[in-house]
Order: sequence, then C-alpha cells, then structure tokens
Amino acid sequence: MPTVKANRKGNSSAEERFIELFCDVFGPERGQYVYMQYPFVDIYGGHRTIDYAINSHEGRIAIEVDGNQWHQPGIVSEDKYHDDLLKQNSLVYEGWKVYRWTSRQIEKTPERIKDELVTFLGTSTMFRYIEDALPPQQGKAFELREHQEEALAQLEAMRSAHETIALLYHATGTSKTVTAVSDARRLGKRTLFLAHTKELVYQAYNCFRNLWPEVSVGRYVEGYRETDAYVVCGSIQSVAANIGIFAPDDFGYLVIDECHHGTAETYRKIMSYFNPSFTLGLTATPERTDGEDLLDIFKNVAHKLDLKTAVELDTLVPVRCIRIATNIDLRDVRINGFQYNALDLESKIQIPGRNQLIVDTYCEYVKSRPTVVFCMSVRHAQEMADLFQAKGIDARSISGRTKPAERKHILEQYESGKIPVLCACDLLNEGWDSPHTQVLFMARPTMSKTIYMQQLGRGMRKSEGKDHLMVFDFVDNANLFNMPYSMHRLLNLSEYRPGGLVLGKKESIRWDHEMFAKGEKPEVLIDYPVHVTDMEHVDLFNWQEQAKDMVSQIEFTRRVSVQSETVERYIREGKLIPDLEVPIGERRSFKYFYPETVARYAREYNWKLITPANMKEMFMDMVTAMTMSYSYKPVFILAFLDHMDERGQARIEDVVQEFASFYEQRIEQGKAAEKRPCIFTKGGYTDKDVERLILSMPFKRFEDMNFMHHARHLGIIQLEKAIFRRLESADIERIRVCCRAALRQYFGEQDAVKSSFVGDI
Repeated sequence: MPTVKANRKGNSSAEERFIELFCDVFGPERGQYVYMQYPFVDIYGGHRTIDYAINSHEGRIAIEVDGNQWHQPGIVSEDKYHDDLLKQNSLVYEGWKVYRWTSRQIEKTPERIKDELVTFLGTSTMFRYIEDALPPQQGKAFELREHQEEALAQLEAMRSAHETIALLYHATGTSKTVTAVSDARRLGKRTLFLAHTKELVYQAYNCFRNLWPEVSVGRYVEGYRETDAYVVCGSIQSVAANIGIFAPDDFGYLVIDECHHGTAETYRKIMSYFNPSFTLGLTATPERTDGEDLLDIFKNVAHKLDLKTAVELDTLVPVRCIRIATNIDLRDVRINGFQYNALDLESKIQIPGRNQLIVDTYCEYVKSRPTVVFCMSVRHAQEMADLFQAKGIDARSISGRTKPAERKHILEQYESGKIPVLCACDLLNEGWDSPHTQVLFMARPTMSKTIYMQQLGRGMRKSEGKDHLMVFDFVDNANLFNMPYSMHRLLNLSEYRPGGLVLGKKESIRWDHEMFAKGEKPEVLIDYPVHVTDMEHVDLFNWQEQAKDMVSQIEFTRRVSVQSETVERYIREGKLIPDLEVPIGERRSFKYFYPETVARYAREYNWKLITPANMKEMFMDMVTAMTMSYSYKPVFILAFLDHMDERGQARIEDVVQEFASFYEQRIEQGKAAEKRPCIFTKGGYTDKDVERLILSMPFKRFEDMNFMHHARHLGIIQLEKAIFRRLESADIERIRVCCRAALRQYFGEQDAVKSSFVGDI
C-alpha cells in the first residue's frame, strides 16, 4: 500500500477550509474536477473569476466564498454591492447554478456547510472536467435521398475520418429511423435511441426488433424501465429526468429523433452527460425555428473532442515537449485535497534561482519564438517579466488585475510580434486563444488537470507556418501524492526524449520515434540544443487517476449495509485494509479500496452491497418487509411520504407533527399509544423529544443503509436521489399499502384506528 510521511498542519484561509469541507463530503479524488478562480465574462464584457467552478451532468455550478464584509450594503459601498450582484446575475443569465457562503460561515459552522453541499449537489454527483480548452466535436449535416445505402456509406466515411456527430434530415420520419437502425447495427455498439413522444419511441422499438433481432431491445417510457437491454428506446424527457441511472459511457451510439422539437437545454443535459463514440440527430429540417443551427447546438453541448482526436483531425497542432529539471523540493508542500497550499508553494518556487533558470532556458532554447510563461501569482508574473527585461527581452506581465485597456494593448503587441514573451497569471488560462504562440513554459506547478489543460489549450491553435507547439515542463521534486501535472503525466507517457512528439498523428509519432532510434534529430529540433540520444523514464504514479476507479471510505459506507462508525472502527482495528492511503495532514488521510476489495469484505463480514442500480429495490424490500419491534417505522414512513416534496425532501418539523398525531389520536380513542412504554404514554414530551425518537429509531436504520439523509442544520430529511429518481407513483402507493397493513397486524385487526394520514387501518 503506497504511503508517505504526512504533511504538516497549518492555518487555512476560508478558501482552503472550504476545500477541506468539499473533500470531506465528496472525497479529494473529485477535486480534480474543481477549477479555482475560473475566468468568465459578464454581460458587459467585464473579466471576472469564479471562486470554484464545477461541471456536472446537472449543469455548471459556481461556488463563491465571500469575505465577511462583502454583500452587506451597510458595510461596503453601494457600488461594490451592486457590482457583485451584476456578477451573480451574469452567471445565472449564462446558465450557472450559483451557491454562496461567507468566510464566517465556513469558519463557524462547517457541519452546516457540509449539510448544504449534500443538499445542493447530492451525494453521488457525477462531476466532469471543464473542457473549454478543447474543440467541439466534428461532423456534418446531410440529406437522406432516395438510396439509403448512400447515407450509410457517408456515415461510415465520417467515422473513418474521426468525425463524431451527424445530422440526418429528410421529410419523412420512417426512412430516417430505418437508416439510423441500420447504421447502429453496422456499428454494433450499444445504442440509446431517444424521441420526444411515446409514439416515436414505440416505432423505433419495433424497428430495432425487426432489423436487429440478434440483440435485446428495451423501452424507457411510461411504465417501462428496461435499462439493461443492448438497445434502449426511451423518451428524452424520462431519460433526462432520471439520467443518473445510466453511466456516461453506457452507450457507444446515441440517436436523437425529431431533434428540432427539443430545446438546447434538453440537448445539453443529454449530450453533455453521455459520451458515445458517435451521435446521430434525425430531423425534418436542419434549422430550428429560432434561427439556431441544430448541428451547432449538437456540437457545442456534446462532450468535446479529446486532445489526441483533435490533433488527428488537424484541428489542433502537434505538441513536442522538453523537461527542465529544477532543484526545488516540493515534498513538504501541503495539499488541500486537490491543490497546493498557496503560501507553501509560493515560498518554495518563487525564488531567484528557479526564476533565473526559466529565463536562462528561454535564452538557450527558445531565443525569439513567441512564448507564454504561466506563473503562479501576480507577483510571480511581474518578477518573471522583470528578469526577462533585465536580459534585454521585452516581456510583459498580465493577469486578471491588469486594467482592461492595458491588457488589450499588451495582447495586441504580443500578437503583432512586438512583445516576444507574456508572463501570465490566471487571465490566460481560459477565454484567450493565441495561434501566434509557439512555446509554452509551464512554470506554475499544479495538481489540477483542468488548469494544466486550460494552459495547454492556449497554445495549440493552428496558425500559418506553425507546425507544432513546444511545451517546456519545469519539473520540481515532489512526493508521491503532491506531484504536479506535466505533459507526460497528462498523456500517460513513461518514456521521455527531449523535444520528442507527445501529441501528433500516429504516422508522425512513429516517424519521430524512428528518427530518435537512429540517433538522428528531427529537422524541427535543429535550433534546439537537445541530445536525441537522451532518454529517461517518467514516474507516472497519479493517485487521483488511480483513485478515480476506486471506492473512497466515504463511498464505502454508502455501498455496504453498515454504519460509518463500524467502517471507521474496522479500519482502526486492521479489519479493513485500504488499497491506497493518501496523507493530507499530520493525522488525516483519505483511504481508498478497489471495488473487488469492497465486495470481498462484504462477503467476509456478511454485509449487503448497495449500488445505485439495486438501491431502490433494497429500499422497497426494507419498507415492505417491515420487521417491527415498535410501530415507529411505518408511521415515520407514512408521515415522510405525506410531506415529501418534488425533490424527495420533507421538513422534519412536519414529520414530527404528523408522527406524534398518530399516537395522540390513539390515546384520544382510549387505546394504548404503543404496546411498549414510550414517551407518548408517559406524557410531558416536546417536539424535540419526538424528533430525537424519530432520528434514533425508525430513521437511523434508513440512514445507516444510506437510503435517507438528515441535514440537521437545514431541518430536512431527504430520500437518497438514486432512490427518489426511480420511484414511480405505483411504488409510493405500494409502500403506503404495506405500511398500513403492517400497522393493522401490529396493533391487531380489532384495534383499528383512523388517522388523517394513515387512513383506515
């Protein structure tokens, strides 16, 4: 089991404390999907940043951590207050979900913040990388003419050319559907077919069964939930509403029928979630009534091209890489789950020796090629620009703090070739492309794949005479768990040759390797002082990538039918041994298990395994089996269902009132509240007493099984989303019937009692 000495503990800012809370809730492995200080442009063209940006299948999420003095008109200026409102309104206008907390809240009420994170984002949220630096999918629209074989041949040709999306238009629906089914069969991959009406769903269902009889065909519409079939024909509304029941890579082929009837938001949710190898839209017209081009909508909302495909398609330029080793030691730099402690990092890398090495590297290797140096802070960018200027190189620093007019002038000077070097902090990570750039200096260590990708994307745009991008990775010494990203770690390349192609067309990479094997230098490297016979191996251990397919301790407790306290105790006692342990402090670490390890321990200790796929069934089994020492469980369930809202939540005060009323009615009718002594028999109880009873007895078992969650600071009980999304009205009625039957049996048939929420029992 890999492990290293833990890093020292220090004081944290509000932002760093928030990161700790995020990791407590979701695990640090999900931190790689969080982008700090994400740039965006408001409705007036002003450049701003979001504290934390997250992309999920539910949409884009902006999280703001405000200083205690902000957003209070009595303390700050009215202009500042209104300006901050403009920022929030601009985010909402652009489709962001915005959540905000103050520094004081994070400092004083951390448990409340964690409750709210679970409530707002869920427990099993599927985060994804922000892909703004990557180009959209490639594809085309074409008309289905008389011969279906022509369309099939064209679709096959598109896939051979690495195109990934197509729009097929024709006046009649049947011909398009037959073509789609025939193409899906030819491709042979698991298929999801979506339509906006049940009639079209059933039409496609029958068409698939007739034309592709070798595979199973299922429906996801009305009362049908046939999710395990090889071909699933579903309603786009139903699938969008319950999208979490499928994994993003469940389907290799996605078909959306009559797509002109849908909305851009509907497409976004479906297409940004699923990641098929090919997507086909079927429509009567390639244009929407609102003037938007359907194909453009498809391209823009779908998953972006990956780097390798974009280079293969000649959309982005090839990339070469030179690694420059420093003598800087990052091994004792603290990490906050998914980022370096800013003060630690700055004190380590912002030193004269490392900064001078960067300038000397430019003078030796680059000379006059247009170069962007990515720096870790505004001060670092300015100091680097000063060092370049001391060498007679006209470099300029630029960041989010640079005044707009000055920023515009600097960028124009750089693009025209008058300024050869830009020292950039944050601003250029996103929202600025420079085909003019030929060289990138990765001088800012980062553990964020998103940030590294954003920086890389700034230089990969094509330009006349530009046949490649040269990336200089400045490699500092790090430990196993705080190692920064580099081109080789990004692309999982263990073999390094100075200046060698790391991204390119397959034949170009093969030719490049052959040149190096012969001891010959590719022509593009003639001006670079690299030795082609040099070769070294790169340590590619990446705990975030490894943990991505593992089960965190947090998730472990959600997957087995035991309490979190039991899991924690078993780990302390050595009964559960993690496969990976990531230290994040002197006494704290995050623990991970392979799925097969979880299954093995479940068998060993006779625990039930809980998955999103079986969670609803296990919940239904639990509430319908209704083993009872007290009558509390069915009464609690009925009260909860009566007050459950459209999000699967109920206010605990409402549940308390309804729960207590059941037993109070029994007493009013001269019957025993319970067969055993209870607070209702003794009397003198308060609402808090009833709440404690509910949480300690009937609710506790549901919580232990991760079927329900209690956000105590919000005063709500919430049904797990994986269950709530799958519950049909028939399921809810069945639960009510079972609860009423259980109460009749418990109290005896002769002991019937009427209750406003239980009915006749």
